[in-house]
Amino acid sequence: MYKRFLRKGSEACITLFCATIILFALVRLAPGDPVQLVLGRSTEAAMSNTQAYDERAAELRAQLGLDQSMMVQYTTWVGRLLHLDLGTSLQTGEQVRAEIAARFPATAALAVAALFIQVALGLCFGVMASLKAGKLYDNVIRLVCVLLASTPAFVIGLFLLSFFAVKLGMFKISSEASLARLWLPAVTLGLIGAPQWIRIVRANMLAEFGQIYVLAALSRGLDRRRVVGHAVRNALLPVITMIGLSLTGLISGAFVIESIFSWPGMGKYALDSIMLKDYPVIQGYALVMVSLVILIHLLVDVLYSLVDPRIHRKGEGGVEQNL
Repeated sequence: MYKRFLRKGSEACITLFCATIILFALVRLAPGDPVQLVLGRSTEAAMSNTQAYDERAAELRAQLGLDQSMMVQYTTWVGRLLHLDLGTSLQTGEQVRAEIAARFPATAALAVAALFIQVALGLCFGVMASLKAGKLYDNVIRLVCVLLASTPAFVIGLFLLSFFAVKLGMFKISSEASLARLWLPAVTLGLIGAPQWIRIVRANMLAEFGQIYVLAALSRGLDRRRVVGHAVRNALLPVITMIGLSLTGLISGAFVIESIFSWPGMGKYALDSIMLKDYPVIQGYALVMVSLVILIHLLVDVLYSLVDPRIHRKGEGGVEQNL
């Protein structure tokens, strides 16, 4: 088991190293000049006045290290990362690490609340759909899932915001992070991710209903509710993986919902920084997200191995065939 965990940890480190190269290259290849945005001269017409501007631009470029080669810039950035230094924001002049840390609790609270809604909806309607497979109730649930899955996230967000904030006045439009403002963006994210949960739970339940132990229990006259309860517990093992995947997706991909509802999380902060071409913030945010995704997937893999030892045994010589 320890060899498996060591191998997974090594793979995570290699993945993170490759991610730093890709992130650095993508940010540098993006069009636009951050120096012009910092100096407030984004058009050629606005820059055509004095030599002072060119001198100031060259000075700022040297200060930011943008006048050096790509290899020197990358090694300098990686060296700072080893000391947990994500750089300084070009727009605010604050440490990126501090700004991300200040916004992470808001994003984490939104992701956890949305994940709870997704799991609740997925388990509830997924089990119900499997019990009524092929009937009207099942068909209605599947149709609603298709509609929600095919609707863009910003459309659902704007509709809910217009209905609850503008029409009913139940949601306060502001930029503060509070429990009173958490429920609507959490519900929006929950509705967006619920169809995937419902489909997976339904499929796992139907697969369990076809197992021999379920058929044998029903043939012996055991209570149907108890049999369904056992089937639910066995069908929930893949939910561990689903929780990890959903949580990483919610944390890293909630910037659209955060922007719509003005939720002061990391996603909105990163989106504003992309518009301003703030290199350190973009790189720092992307690296934090990649690190979180790798860490959560590593923890899920470890937890899955502890819950289902057959995975560990299968990797150590095929003992699973003897179980």
